[in-house]
Amino acid sequence: MKWIGDKISYEKHDDFLTIIITGKTESWKANLMLVWIVAWLGAGISILYFSLYTDSFKEQQWYAYTFFAFWFYFFYKILRVYLWRKFGMEYIKIDADRFSFKRSIFSYGKAHEVLTENIKKFKIEDFNKKSYAKTFNDSFWVLGQGVITLNTIDNELNFGSQLSKEEAKKLVTTITKFLSKLKSI
Repeated sequence: MKWIGDKISYEKHDDFLTIIITGKTESWKANLMLVWIVAWLGAGISILYFSLYTDSFKEQQWYAYTFFAFWFYFFYKILRVYLWRKFGMEYIKIDADRFSFKRSIFSYGKAHEVLTENIKKFKIEDFNKKSYAKTFNDSFWVLGQGVITLNTIDNELNFGSQLSKEEAKKLVTTITKFLSKLKSI
């Protein structure tokens, strides 16, 4: 198994290539997210208690419903990011017939498959270093979009969440070399 940076591992087999991109981050960041989740859960439980067992929200029921809708949405988002940072991976398998990509947490996730003959090109997203999009995409509290775009005849697929530009270039080079090797066989 070979490595590209700290997040990408790959292995070339006789007739296919497997790549694993981990979503892990530094432990202090994961612990900070866990503290955030616990605090968010505590705030939600206390508001729920007051709305159910006291008359605090009796005349403001729509406020309570709206609050809980937003609270649940953001709880889901941060919990998903935390699980991604602890257990998430992007799996890529390339063989003569298919390019398969799966973003998974605990092995659960939807696989996207593309015929290798339909692959047009790979493009590395070029974010301006000072842009809001770059800052937000690289933040540890969001999943971020992939920095590599795979263009096919009828589809576009992003992968390589929060990779540096150098890691993305090396990964694209590895993939394109393997694809050209497959085409020459």
